[in-house]
Amino acid sequence: MLNDDEYVQKSSEYEHSLDDSHKKNNGIFYTDLELAKLIVRYLEIDVEAFVIDPCCGTGSFLYAAQTLGCKNLYGADVDGGAVKICKSYVGTKNVRKLDTISAKGQDILKALKVKDRFDYVIGNPPYCTLGKNFVSDSLDYTFWREVKDSGNNLFVAALYRAFELADDEGIISFIVPKNFLHVQCYSYFRRKILHSKSIISIVDIGAYFPYVRGEQVILTLKNKFTVDSTIRIKKLSGNEFIDCCEVAQSFYRDEIILFENTREYGIYTKLESNYMKFSDICTGYVGRGKSEAQDAVSGKDIRKFGFKTRKVPYKGDKVFIQNIYSAESGIIASFAGSELEAGSTVTVFTDGDENMCRYMVGILHSRLCNYYLLKFCFNNSRLTMHTDAKYLKRIPLVRGSEILFSQIVNLVKAIERTEYMSEVWFLMVESLNQLVYKVYNINVDEAEYINDEINRVQSRRWSDEI
Repeated sequence: MLNDDEYVQKSSEYEHSLDDSHKKNNGIFYTDLELAKLIVRYLEIDVEAFVIDPCCGTGSFLYAAQTLGCKNLYGADVDGGAVKICKSYVGTKNVRKLDTISAKGQDILKALKVKDRFDYVIGNPPYCTLGKNFVSDSLDYTFWREVKDSGNNLFVAALYRAFELADDEGIISFIVPKNFLHVQCYSYFRRKILHSKSIISIVDIGAYFPYVRGEQVILTLKNKFTVDSTIRIKKLSGNEFIDCCEVAQSFYRDEIILFENTREYGIYTKLESNYMKFSDICTGYVGRGKSEAQDAVSGKDIRKFGFKTRKVPYKGDKVFIQNIYSAESGIIASFAGSELEAGSTVTVFTDGDENMCRYMVGILHSRLCNYYLLKFCFNNSRLTMHTDAKYLKRIPLVRGSEILFSQIVNLVKAIERTEYMSEVWFLMVESLNQLVYKVYNINVDEAEYINDEINRVQSRRWSDEI
């Protein structure tokens, strides 16, 4: 067995020998030894436990487990070259070239000459969408139908196989895409896990892999369900997993929100339990613009509370929202009147009440609304998202008193007429934020926390210019 530096060099050399398009098309992204060791230490695996990495690559997880004294280590990978590296330099011979995603669990156990299911199934399975032309050597059509219904991704298939490989009391710990926690296409699979497994912890590791589009989490669960299961939410900071908070698994029905602390959990429950939703109050059209006209408004034509090259209409029933959302800028929207048409890069909503349209422009630009979207709809993602209807409709909405409602509407009208990003403009936007906090009964401590969180992620141009 090599020392750490020698192993990392051998593994890195092999990874770099692989064609970039091959790696991308097959969702192959190797886990560095530092993270593999951190995960194995966190799991506190007994040295006598039976452990498998079913998509082991060159074996970083197996190497990490070996250095911590684990004896019964097994691995498999569809890449024969990676298996050769793993066998030669990790120090375990229980590694085989094997497609553990296409093969059934019982066949994998047989091929590895293991009688019982494993105590631990660990690793970083490949993740990429299964295209229309995807072909598997497996004739297990029921399995692949389930995978397609569950999100149609290789990591989903790998998790299903892990369920077959792990003992009932066994632990499964995989690095998976963070959007698995909240994107609609994985809804069925999430609910299945929430009702049939016990999630031990979820660790947010952010955009850990530099050449992977998206962010990742470490999902660790027990292969059976217990009624009182509690999920420990953590995040990677430096070279350790930091505790955020604990949430009862029964709290979640579908989407799994990663609360950073108990204060966030409290704000979320307050907003969810006390107010109706956008979809309950604004019942008009919400969706992408459809116009292909040359003068149709595009997303890049919109700025906060207005447009870059045209005046804001005075009358009408529409709001235009830039469909691209980033944490740095937040919502970018404008009252759009009735005559303007929107292209496909714009999200549109309509309401017969003109004042409600402008009221919503104010709510959408508030720190509270952007905090809710960022934290509870986009799971604190720093990557570009979309202000699609499915997210907007979930925003908690309250009209408040007629006095506060009118104050917000009139303030939005005043901001529309004020020089963009002037000192007065910023002062008005700050006044708007304070009015929205009043409407939602957000206390001083909650408001300070929300301000700090939004100022921490938004571009300084939206906070330092005041």
